[in-house]
Amino acid sequence: MFAVPPSSITLLALLVFGSLASATPRDWSNNGGNARRNGLTPAVGPEAPSLAWSGGRSSVIAWQPVIEGSRVYMVRQTSFPPEQFGAPIVCQDLATGTELWSANIPSNAGDWTTWIAGVKDGRVYASRSGNGGSVAARLHCLDAATGATLWTSADAQNGGAYDGVVFAPNGDPIVSTYSRIWRFDQATGQTIWTSPRVGSVSGHGGGALHGDAFYTAEVVGGGHAIRRWDVNSGMQVYTGPTMNGFLHQTTPMVGLDGTIYLPRVQNSAVVDFMYAFRDTGSGLVPLWSRPAGYCYASEFAIAHDNSVYMLNQASQIERVDGATGALLHSSATLVADTWEPRLGVDAMGKVFVSNGGFPNGRFWSFNADLTERWTVAVPNINIGAPAIASDGTLIVAGVGTNVLAYRTTPAFQASYCFGDGSGVACPCGNFGAQGRGCASSVNAAGALLQGQGAARLSNDTLALRGSGMPNTPVLYFQGSAQAQTTFGDGLRCVAGTLVRLGTEVNVAGASLHPSNGDLAVSVRGGVTQAGQVRHYQAWYRNSAAFCTSSTFNLTNGISITWQP
Repeated sequence: MFAVPPSSITLLALLVFGSLASATPRDWSNNGGNARRNGLTPAVGPEAPSLAWSGGRSSVIAWQPVIEGSRVYMVRQTSFPPEQFGAPIVCQDLATGTELWSANIPSNAGDWTTWIAGVKDGRVYASRSGNGGSVAARLHCLDAATGATLWTSADAQNGGAYDGVVFAPNGDPIVSTYSRIWRFDQATGQTIWTSPRVGSVSGHGGGALHGDAFYTAEVVGGGHAIRRWDVNSGMQVYTGPTMNGFLHQTTPMVGLDGTIYLPRVQNSAVVDFMYAFRDTGSGLVPLWSRPAGYCYASEFAIAHDNSVYMLNQASQIERVDGATGALLHSSATLVADTWEPRLGVDAMGKVFVSNGGFPNGRFWSFNADLTERWTVAVPNINIGAPAIASDGTLIVAGVGTNVLAYRTTPAFQASYCFGDGSGVACPCGNFGAQGRGCASSVNAAGALLQGQGAARLSNDTLALRGSGMPNTPVLYFQGSAQAQTTFGDGLRCVAGTLVRLGTEVNVAGASLHPSNGDLAVSVRGGVTQAGQVRHYQAWYRNSAAFCTSSTFNLTNGISITWQP
């Protein structure tokens, strides 16, 4: 920890903005949450089932929500397939649940319903599908803010909701089905490459991405094998050893160290196993296998220590060592109807599990050791959860109007020092919206700082989330006193002994601290006693000509009283 007097804060800005932080929070952009489809998020999910809001359009089927920035997107289906206009894409405000827009994807002869592929860089990708992969249709790209169509792909593809997509680093969507893989240009919809493949079950042919490697599970003589494809060319690179058995309905996922995991199951204890492979750069080497439970359309998860969460044959979730497959922990037996489990793991190691059930549909939160935290009944949950936003909001979608948003705001938190004209005037009269910082060149409403998690010394899960900023570096810092004085294009809200907590880089205008192994806020900030009050603010780069000659602006401030 180091402290800096206010007079040295300009020098600190040069140190902060002269370098970039490593990784930043991501939203839940697709099935499995990210390109590796491993359910791991650097956000801090809810501590308890505390509803931030609930409700939305009614749906007869629960489909996977996807999230980017301040919006959540899902298909809400009003009639069973086949239908033409009964399955619109609905966009809701993540903070309030207010519907922002809806859009129908044009139907084609023989298709069944709409499905969302994912959301990335302000673009929502969706299409129509048939029964399994029986119908080919064009991919549609919609403006994430308005729902307007930006392009329709030149070529048709036969993906569906259970296949899902992954996104290349530049945002190109990669669609993988049981019969073919396509990479589409995110800007134009042109096909960059397409390659034939052989999966065993239509509707369950998705892949996972790690670096320039795209992994799928292919039918080979005697069973299945993981195949590596080159993500830039679509060419086959090599194929791994055979996993015995003839039916496969799940998708590979990739760990933080590049290990590839696949639950290869056919509802037979003799051949149902979770497999792990290491990619050596010249081939795929088996690491371990252990008995796995039967499931389909499932998305399992990785923890920050690269341990693996999976389903066993007793309908329990297991945590196993990612390198050896050794059992570390197991949950109690889940209720019946566990066929499509979907999992997520947050920055604090909390595990979120949907059983995919219908009459007995249920959602859980577990500790890292799989002891139960809380659970809620969500009948007919199908693939409707989890989806975790970068601000920690958890979306669980059921049928009917049962769309649930859970969020934990830290107790003992108070916001202050607003650039909305309620206190000290912004430097150029550049007032922001109520409760936020002063307006910037990219956001007339100003930037917002919020806390999430628990500000407890015994279990510090506090995370600071800044939003409404440009995609530039941002410093999160702590002070021992409040202030309210003009500074750059905004207001400085923190004074006294200042501590630089850490620098992040905004993505989609937002970031979260701590992330990716950063020290807890109380540790970095040197908070040692319950009852201590500390004040927090985010300071971001904004180099455009705006207001003063300075190249930075700030959020509002928040004060937190630390608990035991």
